[in-house]
Amino acid sequence: MVHHKIVLFAIICLVSATTVTNNQGVMDSYVNPGLQSQIDELTQSKIGHMVIDLAEVTMRVTGAVDSLVEGVKAFGRQIEERLKLENTQWEVVESEHNAKVISLSSQANQAEFDINREKKVLNSELIPRLHELDDILLGLKAKQTDNAQSFKEAEAARNTQHDSFVLTTTEFTDALRNIDEALDLLTDLFKSGEVRAAFIEVTDEQKHKVNKALRQVKANTENFGHQYSSFIQALTNLTEGFNFKDRQVLKEMCDFLNSLRLNIFDALTKAYKDEDSQKQQDELRRQQLTAEKAVFDQQYADFYQEREDKTVRISDVETMISTREADLKAYQDRLRTENNNYSANLKIHDDIVSSVQQELAVLAKALQVVQTPPFLDFLNGRIAKAFLLMKIYFIHQLQKRIK
Repeated sequence: MVHHKIVLFAIICLVSATTVTNNQGVMDSYVNPGLQSQIDELTQSKIGHMVIDLAEVTMRVTGAVDSLVEGVKAFGRQIEERLKLENTQWEVVESEHNAKVISLSSQANQAEFDINREKKVLNSELIPRLHELDDILLGLKAKQTDNAQSFKEAEAARNTQHDSFVLTTTEFTDALRNIDEALDLLTDLFKSGEVRAAFIEVTDEQKHKVNKALRQVKANTENFGHQYSSFIQALTNLTEGFNFKDRQVLKEMCDFLNSLRLNIFDALTKAYKDEDSQKQQDELRRQQLTAEKAVFDQQYADFYQEREDKTVRISDVETMISTREADLKAYQDRLRTENNNYSANLKIHDDIVSSVQQELAVLAKALQVVQTPPFLDFLNGRIAKAFLLMKIYFIHQLQKRIK
């Protein structure tokens, strides 16, 4: 049992002596300063520290470091395989990232193109046309209003013409009736008495009737205007100084009234012709205004429908622009997130590659160091130091047992 404890203590002493964390010892003063600097540098990393420790253990066990060199080389190859795998996996990540960037960029560019295209259509075509249609409809509305006003004016003018016609024909008819009545009275006077007599007998009643009829004719002709002024004056003279007994004068009066009657009849005939002409002109004017109204109404309906269509189209385009703007923002956000994630992953990848490359560099340097004669001398010195400590320990134990 005591023997086992001694062996265990010796092994502990051996392992303790193999650590190079603290490179101070009795024989360390003989280490090459350049080698010590290299060992200190290697032991700054865990893998370098491990190689140095394994080198000493291997040297103790086998008396050489060849097996360690092969093991470190194999370990290095494993690290290189890990680095290769990391780079291969990163190529996949980078390829997927590039594909996403290309896809999102393409979609964002297409959305931006769609937005610019629709805005161009909206601002250079649809809105200007809508304003143009507003002006056209406003102009057509004014034409429709003018057309309706023209209808009213034509109707009012025609009513005025017709009222004037009715009044004129009524007056002319009344005048003709009064003239006919006067002519009947005068003809009766003219036919009374002896045919060859120069004068005839006239009663007061007959004279009164004739004067009344002549005054009615005079009153009628006074409303006819200046073209009947000569007739009016002649009637005035006749009614004031008319000698109903003189057969010659009666004849002249009848001739005068017949002439006036013919003149008024011609005027009445002309009034009817004028009325017919005015009716035809009014009908033509109404047809013209009706045709114009139909054109204006059709044009207004067509342009109004176009304006409605343009309004719907503008709404659709604005909706599409809003939708594509939302799409563009979504693509840009996804692209930004993808790039941010890529940057974070790239840093992780670079850190891994850097760490592995540093490990490989440490391994390469460690392999170089452990195979140099100064390092082998360094290991032999440390082993000798450890055996010396064990020897001193055993001697001390033996001395205790002897006592």
